[in-house]
Amino acid sequence: MYLPTEGRPRLLVTMGDPAGIGPEVVLKACAIRKLSERFSIRVVGRRCRLDQWSALLGIPLEVELIDPMEDAAEATAFSPGVSTPEGAREALACIKAAAEMCLSGAADAMVTAPVSKIAMTECGIDFPGHTEYLARLMRTSEYVMTFVVAGKRVGLVTTHLSLADVPHAITRALVLEKIRILDRGLREWFGVEEPKIAVTALNPHAGEGGMFGDEEATAITPAIADAVAMGIRADGPFPADSIYCGLGGADGPGAGFDAVLAMYHDQGTIAAKLWGFSEGVNVTLGLPIVRTSADHGTAFGLAGRGVADPGSIIAAVTLAGEIAEARARTA
Repeated sequence: MYLPTEGRPRLLVTMGDPAGIGPEVVLKACAIRKLSERFSIRVVGRRCRLDQWSALLGIPLEVELIDPMEDAAEATAFSPGVSTPEGAREALACIKAAAEMCLSGAADAMVTAPVSKIAMTECGIDFPGHTEYLARLMRTSEYVMTFVVAGKRVGLVTTHLSLADVPHAITRALVLEKIRILDRGLREWFGVEEPKIAVTALNPHAGEGGMFGDEEATAITPAIADAVAMGIRADGPFPADSIYCGLGGADGPGAGFDAVLAMYHDQGTIAAKLWGFSEGVNVTLGLPIVRTSADHGTAFGLAGRGVADPGSIIAAVTLAGEIAEARARTA
């Protein structure tokens, strides 16, 4: 069983980059009584950093803290908004510790606060993003970065990749793989019995019969046909500038679909952020553990001012707990 004896999902929330807004939104979320009453929440972060943030903001940390670097050398002082290599390494240690606890069964889900990819890279860490790092850690290549906002969902075929490299990455096999993972995730994690997935085109106007590119004909359409032959309710390719209209509603090209599968990062995330920037959640489907994340960055320019909106991390905690509850019911 996934749930502890008291019946509450056990969630781990990482602090994110200690100089960004991660610690602030985490403290604010953990102070919400209805979350701590519904879920068993523990924060994974450096005690010295969170103590400083708690004092700065006047928000006590009211849940249990797990410090994966408690036995490490004393941390150097830091300033909110000023990224450091030390802070990047601390953030990575928290991610790794939380993931390993979930893999071992010591926790039911992890929620990640934002980190800085630039800071990670500058201190020699190969870190294209939480999603890719966790997939490598768990030795899997089968995952779908998925964004959830107010019941609307969009998954990505490619993630953190140069736009110039996207057409070469779009293959029949990759698109089919992502359709399969998204379909399975909708069934197993979101309780959608017969998911219907809209697959976007890569090119404008779905390629306009080959006038603007042939990826639709050579890769995307065949992949959709393969998925349909497997019993998956996939359709497309649809022009990406219109398929989001009506998604989750009764009118518009997206009406009747449970999720959209987009070909590249901004093709999906622009829609997700317009749906509701302060309530969006990033979910990694396909991993052996449940992982959700706030759908925003470190916002170093806001750090330390006390004005960061915790809406996204609250939504991420809530969704992680709900998925853990669903998994427990079907275990």
